Amino acid sequence: MSTDSTGVALAGRTRFSLRAMEKVISSAIASVPGTAAVDAKLAGLAGRAFPRVMAQMDPDTQMVAVDVDIAVYWPSPVTAVAKAVRTAIREAVRDFTGFRTTRVNVTVAGAVAGERTTALAVDTRAPLTPQIPAIVPERALKPVEVSPHAKVHQVAVPSPVSVRAVAVPEAVKVRGVGKQADVEVRTEGFGPGEHRYDELRPVRTAPPQPLHAVAAPAPVDVRSVPAPRGFALRRVEAPRPVQPRRVQVPQAAPLRTPHAEPLQLRPIEIRPSAEFTRRVDIPRPTPLRAITIREGVHHE
Repeated sequence: MSTDSTGVALAGRTRFSLRAMEKVISSAIASVPGTAAVDAKLAGLAGRAFPRVMAQMDPDTQMVAVDVDIAVYWPSPVTAVAKAVRTAIREAVRDFTGFRTTRVNVTVAGAVAGERTTALAVDTRAPLTPQIPAIVPERALKPVEVSPHAKVHQVAVPSPVSVRAVAVPEAVKVRGVGKQADVEVRTEGFGPGEHRYDELRPVRTAPPQPLHAVAAPAPVDVRSVPAPRGFALRRVEAPRPVQPRRVQVPQAAPLRTPHAEPLQLRPIEIRPSAEFTRRVDIPRPTPLRAITIREGVHHE
């Protein structure tokens, strides 16, 4: 209920439609860096549009429950983007409509290849603010002058052309493409709980075993080894040195200057051979699984 300038209460009520609430939520999702807007027409035959907003409103208590499916640019911090989307939706619904959110469930249902968004850019995002519409100044219209002496030409209508019948082929049956079911990803129970180390199992040790006496063997007597006798040296006679003979070197012949002529090169055409071409099979990329982040779930 509103009041006028004199303080008198004026009867009236302001209500938000479900479509207006979904527009506010979609604008909050688009303000978070890393989120992608996907059109169903550009996504293919079995594509889905993102973001998808499902809101349940109670105008009497001014409460709303929100479930959204978003697409994220890959590679980007998916968990940080999902948390920022949840916070942006709460702030936008509170600031623009005055409603309170009972729950905000964000499901990352798609990934689009694009520029990577850092976690710092997601944390330092700017809050959603109302935009002031741009006012375009009115243009001055110019008077149109019509000449009264304009000649009117007669338009000749061509005779109708006979249309030939065209045989239409039979319609091709299109097989339905089944969509893979979403795999539920568990996000709790992986970290150590507060009651995990309370109950410890007793550790059993083996009974002590008696030691056995170790007998050392008796020392072995060392036998003496006789050394061989020394060998007598023999005299070796060296041959007489050989007198070197004088060798006459022949006279060097004069060098001749070779006369070389350049050869003409012929072009060689190299054609690729099919024997050295191998076919390489590239495996198909593995589809990404959907990750659902529920409100109130504690991650450790």
